[in-house]
Amino acid sequence: MTNEQADLYFGQTHQPCGFTSGVIAQFDGSGEPVVRELLQNSLDAARDVGRPAEVHFVIDEVPKSLLPGWNSYQKVFGKAVVDREWWHDGKPSHDERTVIDHIREASKGPMIPVLLCTDNGHGLNSKRMDALLTQGNTSKGDQGAGSFGLGHHAAFGASDLRYVLYAARFRTEDGELASIASGHTILASHRDTDSPSGSIFAADGYWFRRGQGESAFDGTDSSYPSEPPSMLAPHLDDMHDTGTVVCIAGFNDFRRDDNDPGSAELICRVAAANFSAAVHDGTLTVRVEDERNGVVQVVTKESLESVLESISSQRKASKRGQVSGELAYNAWRTVSEGLRVEAPEGERLYFRHLQPSDQSVTRVHVFRRGMWIDSRVPGLRDSDFAKAQPFDAVLMLDHGPLEELVRNAEGPEHRGVDRRRLHDPTKRSQEKQKQLKEHIERVAALLRAEAGERENEGEFIPPGFATISGHAMRAAEPAPKPRLPSGGGRGRKPITGGKKTTGANNKKQRRAGSPRPGSMPRYRSSHRGGHDANTVEIQVVLDEEITSPAEVGIRLRLASGSDGSCEQPLADTWVRLREVNDNNGSSSLAGNGAGEWELTLPAVSGEQKLTITTAEPITQLELLELDLVKRKPHQEDSSIADVD
Repeated sequence: MTNEQADLYFGQTHQPCGFTSGVIAQFDGSGEPVVRELLQNSLDAARDVGRPAEVHFVIDEVPKSLLPGWNSYQKVFGKAVVDREWWHDGKPSHDERTVIDHIREASKGPMIPVLLCTDNGHGLNSKRMDALLTQGNTSKGDQGAGSFGLGHHAAFGASDLRYVLYAARFRTEDGELASIASGHTILASHRDTDSPSGSIFAADGYWFRRGQGESAFDGTDSSYPSEPPSMLAPHLDDMHDTGTVVCIAGFNDFRRDDNDPGSAELICRVAAANFSAAVHDGTLTVRVEDERNGVVQVVTKESLESVLESISSQRKASKRGQVSGELAYNAWRTVSEGLRVEAPEGERLYFRHLQPSDQSVTRVHVFRRGMWIDSRVPGLRDSDFAKAQPFDAVLMLDHGPLEELVRNAEGPEHRGVDRRRLHDPTKRSQEKQKQLKEHIERVAALLRAEAGERENEGEFIPPGFATISGHAMRAAEPAPKPRLPSGGGRGRKPITGGKKTTGANNKKQRRAGSPRPGSMPRYRSSHRGGHDANTVEIQVVLDEEITSPAEVGIRLRLASGSDGSCEQPLADTWVRLREVNDNNGSSSLAGNGAGEWELTLPAVSGEQKLTITTAEPITQLELLELDLVKRKPHQEDSSIADVD
């Protein structure tokens, strides 16, 4: 059967339907839901055949004459526009007019922009194609990450033509390689003006074998072309075995603003943020090519850090329920640098201490089968660890009872965990909700044991503090607890004050660790242990432009938790430094063999990495804090001297 014998088929209906389709209205064309859905399907399909997923995105243009069923598409679109104008007395609604204008704009030239996504999974057979083309119908059963059968509509948000095509190579029950193809467009209902009966035809059109539309979706190969269209065939030919190619026709570049990153970069960012666990494990690699400008970008285990670093300053997600760049980067750091906590089979738990500062917020990121699900699961929120030292943790669920429970508690887009979705009216005891709660409490107990309790003099969130959900959500604010007096409790030493001497020189001696006069620059930092206990690696971003020669004084301290609000706050412990190096080749050595409180380097705007060697081993990295002071290049000051 050849492609010339296939065409777009629109079945009869009794219900008129406009261009504002309800099933795709929730997708506004932004890249996150489109890319996430495509990658999730590819990852599941590759897992089913026991291989790492290799996903290849291509942004290109094709002659519109090569789009399957193009002539029928244009004819039906014209009829649908006329029909909608009749329904609205010549004035379609604003939303319908927007869709119509997008279709006309996308189809006015000789070339059509497309986004192609090719994977190396099990491919599509007729049964899987039936599930893909229909609503609320999935072929994944209990094994895949998706189960609602709605996610494939996300691709339509990125198509100004509202037309998505599929082609695949799969193995038959006899083990032979075979191919299949189809397409799905969502326009509006229209009347057949050529028919005496004036029948109404549905908004959904499918690319089927000609004359087979009436017997569609019967789980056999009779309805689908067995040869892919010429524009998709080369992508199947490049496959070593089975796989699928999805084509979003009339690609709208995710409706990006001028200030947004390019589509290729955006795809990589979404892949890295939502599937960092799979990429880190080596079960997913993503390659993106933009043929319009020659851009090629990849997301692999080796490039994952750089991609996530580029979005690490994004503290807010694009939409509620999505993952922000900051959360995604922190989750990757925890998996890369954190400790592995012993957990049951099918679960992997990673833990990383955070600095006990005002900005430290405990997070537990939940990934299921390599895909990010939620970072605020009830029972694993910051308020659930109010008495614990702040930390960042990652829970990876590969299989087992908790993985199954979380899967069934997810929403349609597989984000968020809500026990209410496990409601089973046949079980009065709500056993599954109870099981999920018990599993979450078990994980929380493991994390509390690893974190340790927050010290009495530290900040805390009052237990049982209510969080009220409405148009806005406000969490508990940290409140200072009473401080212990200086020298009391936990063996702390009194503060060492500065001394003033009298005499001819009238020299002043500064308190140990205090800097020479200067200004506090705007900076951000994160740190981790080096190759030994005397080495610390610190990533610093100086958020201000250096326009004239300047230096920064670098100091390290172990925070005590005191905020200075009492009469005698507990003193921080200053750390003596022996050497500081940055990635620009600058270095500073201590002149004192015992180390110095402060070493200086040239001030450099932007991001740099510091490697600091301390005089004594640092055993509590989670308490370590970096202080910077900017000043003019140092000149010897004979009136002030530091003391040990």
